[in-house]
Amino acid sequence: MNNSNILIVDDEQEIREIVGIYIEKEGYNFFEAKNASEAFEQVEKINPHLIILDVYLPDLDGIELCRRIRNMTNAPIFFLSCKDSEIDKVTGLSVGADDYIGKPFSMHELIARIKAHLRRHQYLFHPIPIEKDIQILRSTSINLNIEKYECNFQNNLIWLTSKEFQLLHFFMRHPQQVFSAEHLLEKVWGYDSVADIKTVIVHVGKLRKKLGTDSKESTIIMTIRGAGYKFNEEVQQI
Repeated sequence: MNNSNILIVDDEQEIREIVGIYIEKEGYNFFEAKNASEAFEQVEKINPHLIILDVYLPDLDGIELCRRIRNMTNAPIFFLSCKDSEIDKVTGLSVGADDYIGKPFSMHELIARIKAHLRRHQYLFHPIPIEKDIQILRSTSINLNIEKYECNFQNNLIWLTSKEFQLLHFFMRHPQQVFSAEHLLEKVWGYDSVADIKTVIVHVGKLRKKLGTDSKESTIIMTIRGAGYKFNEEVQQI
């Protein structure tokens, strides 16, 4: 995605400057914020295509900041933090982040992840030709409007992140078919994805919760023990 706006939110000036240099070398537009207040202003002002957040900020916890920003934009968000345990990563993903990188980090890895996330996000808004004639996917409880990027669940409009929308879109394109987490990682996140299986599991859980339940016993997105997940409603393509 050319001329993409990338926002990095970090209270360490050195990190912002170093990341900015590499981002601009790749042809992206670099913007920065040293705290949550500036981050909110930048999100409204530049409408970033990707956001990188630090967990520790002087005026607001990065986790809470991610939660609030996620209500403002569908852009990919990932954390850049010295907190790198499994629970930290799961917490970050559960509030709307798409990825999590621990400090210290490799600039080559960071750039690779930026490119991968931008490709995935661009794909969502530029469907492959075979799907472009399908505007609505409708099941018993869900009406997914591809053109308007809207999800209506049981006659209520619900807000989905870009990855949640893409995941639901894939499930509804293949109703009653069972897909392993590995298969979903490949088909929804892509061959070159930097995500892992835990990311898939977290996003399925978040999607289930927005569809009324986060239980493994969900009757809409079912867990097939030892096999994976399936969308358990018939779907009409319009």
